[in-house]
Amino acid sequence: AGTPLYVVTPFVRAAATDLNFTLAIALVAMVTVQILGFRSLGMSYLYKFINLPALGNVAKKPMGIMDLFVGFLELISEVAKVISFTFRLFGNIFAGQILLFVLPFLIAWILPSVAYGLELFVGAIQAFVFAMLFAAFSGVAMAGHGHDDEH
Repeated sequence: AGTPLYVVTPFVRAAATDLNFTLAIALVAMVTVQILGFRSLGMSYLYKFINLPALGNVAKKPMGIMDLFVGFLELISEVAKVISFTFRLFGNIFAGQILLFVLPFLIAWILPSVAYGLELFVGAIQAFVFAMLFAAFSGVAMAGHGHDDEH
């Protein structure tokens, strides 16, 4: 009933093992994507999410109702991207950090040094994946969403 004799407290840990940090990075990335979309397409960028012009000619094009529904799905998708960014980065870095904290207590010193190199590689891959997803989302946001080929 007393104080524990040994407590393992990590004094140095990766910043991405905090969910608040990865959420902040994801929010900054997705707000930047939205800003790029508005800068590229102007206010017509909102038609990606709420496609009211598609409803203007429902008698000729009944798919306008479907376009409106797809816009709401796009809105949900934007929120899902933030959640996906957050937990993908957090989960991978947190799991690696736990591995690096536990491995030296279980195995001799040689194998943990290999794990440190592997985690450095995993961190680089996660940064690359994050950057590529950001680039893809930015490219989609800046692309026109109208039916310009009909004009």
